[in-house]
Amino acid sequence: MKYIISESKLKSLMWDYLNAPEYNILADENEIFLENVEHGYDWGYTFYDGRLLVSNHIISSLEGLFSISSDAALEYAGEWFEEMYEYPVEEIINWDL
Repeated sequence: MKYIISESKLKSLMWDYLNAPEYNILADENEIFLENVEHGYDWGYTFYDGRLLVSNHIISSLEGLFSISSDAALEYAGEWFEEMYEYPVEEIINWDL
């Protein structure tokens, strides 16, 4: 069965998915890491260049659950991080731990 959902609804569903895990936030003056209790480090961000590292399992989950490309998953992940933590994202990298 196929479903057609709007872009805004897709974004809302992804935000719900990305908001679900509980993260421990580890930060210093150079970077911030979000540690998922179940998976370890899921997100890494460096303040000086705005580089966001997103764990491969998050990107592959977004691809599989929402039938989007890897590039789209990275863009959505970056947008979520910017909105959630209010840090500008200049570059998004799929982080294979």
